[in-house]
Amino acid sequence: MKKTVIITGATDGIGKALALLLSKDYNLALCGRNEDKMNRLVQQLENAHIYTECFDITDGAKRLAFCEHVRDAFGTVDVLVNNAGANTKKDKVMQIDLDDLRYMFELNCVSAVGMIQGVYPIMAARKQGLIVNILSSCCLFNNPTTGSYSATKDAMEGISKILTKEARADNIGVCSVYPGGVDTNFRAVANHSYLKPETVARMIKHCIEVEDGCVHDIVIRPFIEENMP
Repeated sequence: MKKTVIITGATDGIGKALALLLSKDYNLALCGRNEDKMNRLVQQLENAHIYTECFDITDGAKRLAFCEHVRDAFGTVDVLVNNAGANTKKDKVMQIDLDDLRYMFELNCVSAVGMIQGVYPIMAARKQGLIVNILSSCCLFNNPTTGSYSATKDAMEGISKILTKEARADNIGVCSVYPGGVDTNFRAVANHSYLKPETVARMIKHCIEVEDGCVHDIVIRPFIEENMP
């Protein structure tokens, strides 16, 4: 029986690359905000067994309903990939817009925790599952003007590491992924010296396919990047 994988933020970047990579061997439940992008992705997935919804993942009611709809569609959830996120604005700490900061916490941390809470009971009932949290290499170093984004990813890192210990009792694995620069639409200006999203997707696929253990941490950076802890 094929495993079922939920991917948030599936219409672009790492999420899209992962959906395309897994489409032949897994049931896919995909969510994003842009219906046009989702429709184009569905066309690329051809005969894959998929379920999709488009909504703002910071909407708690829609987020929970999505998790329930996935369970109804496929019977279970084996893997959650918390990929949705954004860095809406860079500023020095004294110039941080607090509304932007609150939104980024909702998107990059609170929504990811909400997704975990939506699928965890499904996994725990079967004593089986994997939660993959896409963090950032910014968790491993500190750069000026990245305070808002780094704070939200640092918060999610803390949640991920604590969940790693808590989830063991239910035989659920937790993997934290720390990509460096990735050449996606996440960035305003393309940088082809950065990692390809497909490269990160292949690393995640490897983690999903480990059967007798769990890969807890992945750090992957492009050679051009000098930000080291």
